[in-house]
Amino acid sequence: MKRWMENPLLRYQLFGFTVNRWKRQPLLYGVIAGGVGLTYLLVYQLVAFNQIPFAAALNLCLLVMCLVAPLMAYNLFSLEYEKQTWESLALTRLTAREILWGKLGAALARVGILTLLALPILLTTVELDIYIFDSRSGRIPTVLESTTNLYVLTAGMSLLFSWGALIVALGMWLSFYLKRTLSTASTLYAGQVFALALMPMLYLTFSTGETGNEFIGAITSYWEGFVWWIASLFTARVILYLNPFWAANELNAVLPSSYTWRDGGGSYTYSEGLIYLNWGFSQSITYLALALLFAGLTHRGLKHAWRK
Repeated sequence: MKRWMENPLLRYQLFGFTVNRWKRQPLLYGVIAGGVGLTYLLVYQLVAFNQIPFAAALNLCLLVMCLVAPLMAYNLFSLEYEKQTWESLALTRLTAREILWGKLGAALARVGILTLLALPILLTTVELDIYIFDSRSGRIPTVLESTTNLYVLTAGMSLLFSWGALIVALGMWLSFYLKRTLSTASTLYAGQVFALALMPMLYLTFSTGETGNEFIGAITSYWEGFVWWIASLFTARVILYLNPFWAANELNAVLPSSYTWRDGGGSYTYSEGLIYLNWGFSQSITYLALALLFAGLTHRGLKHAWRK
């Protein structure tokens, strides 16, 4: 890890590039930083004081990630071509792996910072104490059952970071092969609109709203959940199940209500089915696997171009 952090390209991408921008236009970037900070405080207050549901808060964070993450990766390699510094980078003693990590590591660090900024907002929507109403005694004892809530919070954070990691890895790969900043940015934004909005809308239109919820409610073990995921990869429902916004809304079903009737005969089979499916974590693993694939393709292209 120490050797990775000593990568000069990584240090430049994390600090040098940003410092140079601030030195050139301190007023402009100062105003931008102040505006972003005030907007963040305003959004935090709105979420905290209006009791926004968890899914709504996570969807807001995902929307910000979809808008900001492409800006972290759309010019990682295309800028080298456009400024004609590609040959200078090739003459350094850095290997293809070090160049890849220098570019991707800086983008992932920024995605991690953005994910951490979302944590206070998500924390305001998750109650850690659950009160169970005992209908026999009429009392409301406090029960510390934060496991489900901790699951939802961790799954939401994992979903947010992994989706950002996929976007920056895809953006880096597109930037390397398209060699044009504008083409990379437009492809990233148009691709997200198509994959996250148009494809689910088309699926729901032609399937007459069929989402397969009855199958999720019937899952009673992790083994059944694993088999179900494998089977879903061969159906069109995967368009919904791998959509981060759909996953965020489904995570709301895992959250129990604040007051639950102990002997009311309520059924939580759908919520249990989502947990057996590792809902949120399964999508995160898929996104990270795809991000690793695009990083591998970029590394292969670097090795082929420079024979390093």
